[in-house]
Amino acid sequence: MSEFNLKNIRKGDTWSMDLKFWSDDCKTTPIDVSSYSFKLVAKNSAGTVQWTWNDADFATGATTNERIVTISAVTTATYNVGEFRYDLQVTTASSVMTYLVGYVRVEDQITS
Repeated sequence: MSEFNLKNIRKGDTWSMDLKFWSDDCKTTPIDVSSYSFKLVAKNSAGTVQWTWNDADFATGATTNERIVTISAVTTATYNVGEFRYDLQVTTASSVMTYLVGYVRVEDQITS
């Protein structure tokens, strides 16, 4: 499991992230994640769930080791401002693993 802080989310803006999975640090051997299920949950410091991104939010990328999550401006507009702890769980045919943990900050929108 890796610690990775996500790029900031600005309320009311479309947000996206491209994830690629490799079995080695040199990024020469891709992991086929095409049959995996993804789920990301973000919580505030009190442990209250702020949002959940389910597998349907993680589109298949151009290669079998890639997933792309895109959150619409309408959805990010509903997020609370603040810093939240998240984890990304991946379910395979035989296990459930936490792949990433870290923080994500939601910033308020200045323009509207």
